Amino acid sequence: MSSTTASGTVYPILPLSLLEAVRAHDRPAEILEDEDLTVSLPRRLGLTGVVDTQIRQFEQAERSGRSVHLGEVQNLIRLVLKRPDAEAILRDTGHRVALHHFRRVPDGYVKVLRKLPRGLLTGAYRRSARRMLKRVVGNASIEITGRPPVVRLRNNALATLEPPGTACAMFTAALGHLAELYAGGTSSASQTTCTGSLCEWKVVGV
Repeated sequence: MSSTTASGTVYPILPLSLLEAVRAHDRPAEILEDEDLTVSLPRRLGLTGVVDTQIRQFEQAERSGRSVHLGEVQNLIRLVLKRPDAEAILRDTGHRVALHHFRRVPDGYVKVLRKLPRGLLTGAYRRSARRMLKRVVGNASIEITGRPPVVRLRNNALATLEPPGTACAMFTAALGHLAELYAGGTSSASQTTCTGSLCEWKVVGV
């Protein structure tokens, strides 16, 4: 496992979304008839108090406009990557990041865009996706071009976490869900390249 701590900062929405996803996945939706509560409940709820405390801290950081060191986020993701449900949590995180970002878009703006030529919606998506990524990738280089949009991240420290590329599920989900929110229909993002130094996605449906 890489022990390198990345430089740079991110907005609190990334670790906040990550911990909200962890809490959601750890909260038991039901108690099975043959479930051994002495085993399952400590596993499922044992860290709830810690997670809730950290969530409140990141909420306060978000309200006050303070950034978070990328290395701190790396450490949180490393803990998640040890879990068997890591990919599901990271995808949930990406959905939450996209939704939080989309809520910043003025009411009615996207509805108007959908009635105009498709290229205007695509351009708006590209600009919005760039702003979203700038909030969560630290010092990584961002390039978004074309129609359908192609997204390239260079030197993204989160992509190098072991197993390599696993954390990219978070960005795949964020880019795809943001496209869905803009297009108002079925859209998706698929990763076409992941080398650590370069990660690339193709977004369709927007």
